[in-house]
Amino acid sequence: MATETVLIVGSTGHIGTSAAQGALKAGLSVLAIVRNARSAEKLFRNLGSKERITTVEADVTSPTGVQCVVDQVKAGRLPAFQHVYSCVGGPYDAESLYDLDDNKFLENMTFTFYPNFYAYRATIPYLLAQNHPNSTWTICTGGQGDIGARPGAGMAQGALYSMSTSAARQNKETNIRFNEVYLFMRVEVDAEAEAHGVQKASHFANVYETLLSRNDVRSARVLVTREEDLDVLRFEYKDQKLLEVGTRLLGAFD
Repeated sequence: MATETVLIVGSTGHIGTSAAQGALKAGLSVLAIVRNARSAEKLFRNLGSKERITTVEADVTSPTGVQCVVDQVKAGRLPAFQHVYSCVGGPYDAESLYDLDDNKFLENMTFTFYPNFYAYRATIPYLLAQNHPNSTWTICTGGQGDIGARPGAGMAQGALYSMSTSAARQNKETNIRFNEVYLFMRVEVDAEAEAHGVQKASHFANVYETLLSRNDVRSARVLVTREEDLDVLRFEYKDQKLLEVGTRLLGAFD
């Protein structure tokens, strides 16, 4: 049986490296979108290998960047993929909310929200048409949308939360297991993590490796907020969470 492949959008960052490690540990191949040849070499260096990894250059901040990759897959110039992991992140500046000018606001949306949305819009129709019974679509979001210490990043993450909830609802009965991985800790590639005393990408990779094998986890938020979450999958189904919120809201009007 042919090896399944995961398309990683945002593959050369800390989280993208971790996603590639998790996919490879699960026995999958990786199709990684990179900015250029230097970015590809960075990914290979972080992973320590080129085995089972194909790279393709594209601008994921462009509305057509990921779509061009999908078109190449359809044309047979790139390997078919059955899974998507999207983890594009942008600025992490600490300006106060009232100091966030138009350019800074747009920069946060352009480099955090838009690429993940464009990736979803380009790949979901392909996965639906392929109709592979075990397809997955995973997005990694961060805690700034809740704590708001960095308003630009926080607003972009908040938009991703809403996108994830809509995607989870719309794919609940499809062949695609959509899940959001909510990460509330610092993760870096292993060499940097050791120097900075934060979580290693190779350890966070356990989450994606496990998620790929858990067919019962779909339309859920996977919570990674404490160290034990790196080894034991903790999640909440989004429809159950919505039911709880709705019940509380109705109770407030009783």
